[in-house]
Amino acid sequence: MNKRTYKRCGSGQAGFTLIEVVIAALVLAIGILGIAGMQLVSFQTNQGAYFRSQATYIAADMLDRIRLNADQMASYNGVDTDAPNFLTTYADPACATSASGCTQAQRVIQDVREWGSHFQDVFSSTDYQPVLPNGRGQITQDGTTPEQFTITVSWQERDWNTAASGGANRELRTQQVVLTAEVQ
Repeated sequence: MNKRTYKRCGSGQAGFTLIEVVIAALVLAIGILGIAGMQLVSFQTNQGAYFRSQATYIAADMLDRIRLNADQMASYNGVDTDAPNFLTTYADPACATSASGCTQAQRVIQDVREWGSHFQDVFSSTDYQPVLPNGRGQITQDGTTPEQFTITVSWQERDWNTAASGGANRELRTQQVVLTAEVQ
């Protein structure tokens, strides 16, 4: 009559143990860090591509300006936006807004000044941002072929530097686009 019934606990486990939850959270965290790292590399690569496309556009723009003012092409030779006297040498000729327009010589100054605005604050604006970080533009005319011009646009961007010791660090590297063409 006094019959006792004992239930035996099942040998199967129900639920998760704490160690399983911790390991799952660790695997998830490593995955999220990997995705964040890939996003960062993707952003930097896209930014580098943007800088290269802007530099190519800037160089081609100056070649077009030289072509449009071919009679004065020698006056474009030797331009360097990093020169200490750049802003005074290429001061505003004040002809762009005049009724008579610019002479060809004034057009050279106006062209170089507008082109230089990609690298320096030539218009003295309060919120100036250069198109390229630490950018520089140079124009050289070939000494043997006067119709041949080389436009060099350089800038600095952060890039990975792999050291010979096996380590890697980020440092500023100078990048450049060099465009050489004959102006006719």
